[in-house]
Amino acid sequence: MLAKNLKRSLLAVNIGLIMSAGFTGAAFAAEETKVQEDLEVIEVRGIRRSLEAAVNTKRFANAVVDSISAEDIGKFPDKNIAESLQRVAGVSINRGFAGEGAEVSIRGVDPTLTQVQLNGQFVASTSWFSQGSNKRSFNMDLLPSEMIAGLEVYKSPVASLDEGGVGGTVVMRTRKPLELDALTIYASVEANTNSLSDDNGFGATVLGSWKNDDETFGIMAMGSMLEQIGRGRKSENYWEESWSASGIAGFDQDRERTALDLTLQYAPTDALDFTLHYLRTELDAFNTNQNFLTIGANGETMTNTSGRAALNGLPLVGTVNDASWLAQDTNTRNAVMTSNVIDLQGSYQGDTYKISGALGKTWADGGNGGNANGLWGQPVSAATGITVDVNMDLNDSMIMVPNGVDLRDASWQALQGHSLARTELEDEEVYAQLDLDLYVDWGAITEFEAGIKIRSHEFSNSAYGATVDATKLNVTNIGDFSDGYLTDFGNVVTGGTPTSYVKIDGQAYWNALNNATTAWDFQEGNWGSVKEDVLALYAQGNFSGDNYRGNFGVRYVQTDTEGLAYNGNLTGKDTFKGDYSDWLPSFNAALDLSEDVILRMSAAKVMTRAGYSQLTPGYKGLPQTVPESGRLQATRGNPAIEPFRATQMDIGLEWYYNESSLVSFALFNKDIASFISTKTISENLTNVPVPGQYEVSVPDQGRGGQIEGAEFQYQTNFDNGFGMLFNYTYVDATGETNSGDTIRLPGSSRNAYNLTGYYENEMFTARAAYTSRDEFFAEGTALGNGNDSFSDQQFLDASVTWHATAHLDVSLEGVNLTNEITNQYYGGGLNTLRVVTDNGSRYAVKVAYRF
Repeated sequence: MLAKNLKRSLLAVNIGLIMSAGFTGAAFAAEETKVQEDLEVIEVRGIRRSLEAAVNTKRFANAVVDSISAEDIGKFPDKNIAESLQRVAGVSINRGFAGEGAEVSIRGVDPTLTQVQLNGQFVASTSWFSQGSNKRSFNMDLLPSEMIAGLEVYKSPVASLDEGGVGGTVVMRTRKPLELDALTIYASVEANTNSLSDDNGFGATVLGSWKNDDETFGIMAMGSMLEQIGRGRKSENYWEESWSASGIAGFDQDRERTALDLTLQYAPTDALDFTLHYLRTELDAFNTNQNFLTIGANGETMTNTSGRAALNGLPLVGTVNDASWLAQDTNTRNAVMTSNVIDLQGSYQGDTYKISGALGKTWADGGNGGNANGLWGQPVSAATGITVDVNMDLNDSMIMVPNGVDLRDASWQALQGHSLARTELEDEEVYAQLDLDLYVDWGAITEFEAGIKIRSHEFSNSAYGATVDATKLNVTNIGDFSDGYLTDFGNVVTGGTPTSYVKIDGQAYWNALNNATTAWDFQEGNWGSVKEDVLALYAQGNFSGDNYRGNFGVRYVQTDTEGLAYNGNLTGKDTFKGDYSDWLPSFNAALDLSEDVILRMSAAKVMTRAGYSQLTPGYKGLPQTVPESGRLQATRGNPAIEPFRATQMDIGLEWYYNESSLVSFALFNKDIASFISTKTISENLTNVPVPGQYEVSVPDQGRGGQIEGAEFQYQTNFDNGFGMLFNYTYVDATGETNSGDTIRLPGSSRNAYNLTGYYENEMFTARAAYTSRDEFFAEGTALGNGNDSFSDQQFLDASVTWHATAHLDVSLEGVNLTNEITNQYYGGGLNTLRVVTDNGSRYAVKVAYRF
């Protein structure tokens, strides 16, 4: 009922404003000219000035927009761009394996439905996790924060903005040399660590910008290198799944990111401007995951059982007397990902028009770089004295106590199996666009915009299996690769569960398997590619008057997809095609109720295409040998899957009671006509390396859903150097699957809020930020398919900067200072605890020089 009333109210207000805009006799002024005159020019140099700039952007925007501005080069609010975005009202983030911010959710919508652009264009990227999928969302950890001048979060679309963000669109902007001083130099060095590690990471960034005396040509170059210490300590419960397992897992990833950014700008006249931008970023994501597992527990022979049993009949509490293994499952990946962008943009400003265009290419490659797997241990058997006491029915921890062996003793942890498999991902997009702005005097309409954009995209995934000569390994047990002990599990296990065990030198083991490899076999069944061609046309009218402004328009997009995969006999490739088109109208209006109060509203149709892995028809994850669990699993996509589609409406009230202060409240609604979820089907696969009955995860077309919510925002700074920001978002998001089941949509928390306080004077700057969100569904990091339910999460971050001189800053930053432990729960069955994760607290110290 609330949804219907909210939709009717929003629709009525929007229709009323359209009618009043079209039929009132108010005097009209040129919108762009008026907005630019009203827009205060702010020199952004401190936190307060940065927040003033953000308020200024929001106030005079012709859509629902929030923004973040860097105070100066190297002064983005957080080292991680996604972690800065979570301070924006309505924005939450998902965190990666090492606890860093990775993906952005806007107003309760799945992060895969958030469009992220760099200077208005898509950036190709891939992933490193062997079982991960390639999405359209962008991992912001690939970009140095020093590179970003600012960003805008579009919560309502405009016709001239690329389609693709059902949740919203994040546009990151880089600097241009003609916007900087004639000779600008920035250099920094830093060090960072994690509370779960004794290691340190180091980094350095150098930026130089120059322009000639006439300010017609400039060049800017930046180089950056950063080592980051990532850690994860987990307890993992797969008791409800068919392979009946549980484990104590340690994830270590010492990443090294290098980036090169080069911008050339040429403006021979005030009217003509060209900008050429090149970016290359590389992330060496070498990592080792160790999991001490009880695998294949036999529930019929368990003793001392009590309480509930999983749907597969396995008691959740008791002593395991018979199981396939008590063993370490180790996986080391030599993963490297690269992303590249080359972009040429130009514009010509006439007296009554502006012509602009862009031509570019973005490409990326990645994959796991070779996953070296080893299984180290012995079978569980009461006859040999090896048993395991378990409790998989606790709410926030897990008990797994081995009897008869010591996990810190390498001698019994014999090598029981090994494999080496490599995945390769490639992603590429070529684009061209042309835009025309006409400054007109058509009553209330002061500007007419039109444009065309063509994009051609191709994504592919490949897999290779290694033939390893076991005689060359000469391995007896894990002690041959011992690297001390893996520790710090005290926050994720309880009841006498071991908190340390033998640590493997992942690099040494990876080298040993590769040195023993005699051949690499291309796996036809795991290969697939998808090509996507998009044509977009738009027309948009901008209007303004004495106390109102806004825009209306429509964007038409035609999408053609073609997927390729090997046929069932693996003798040739089959082609799968799909196509669809969308008309996407949009409307935005801002009505000045008084000098400081704005009523803002919008309505639009939006869409997001399926992720590239969801479109790729080939299978992914087909095993080369029978898994120890006996469980046969794979995924595949569908090029004909329809996109996410929704109709959205917003209405909000904003009060700007001084130049840096804001109180706002907004209601929003998204009526989802179709969405994509995941389901598991059973398929009998015969022409594959391991024939059998497979659990295959495939895209599923949902019938629709509803997202409605409210958003509150408060921002102010006091006269004594202190200031604060607070925002709160309420979201109710549900969907209906194709089978008629009602589900909570992934990515949405019912309640989320952010509170930031800061102090600033000429000598010091200090900031503390607290974020909180309720439970939500998201893609799990566990081996099972589907979404997990994540418990509520709270994070506290802080930073302090000493302005030693006018040019030199020394800063200290802490992330997750309260060491939040996160829980995720099985999405079905008994909803037992699936994973408990401790990522530790992160600390960084940085010295920066600007001239």
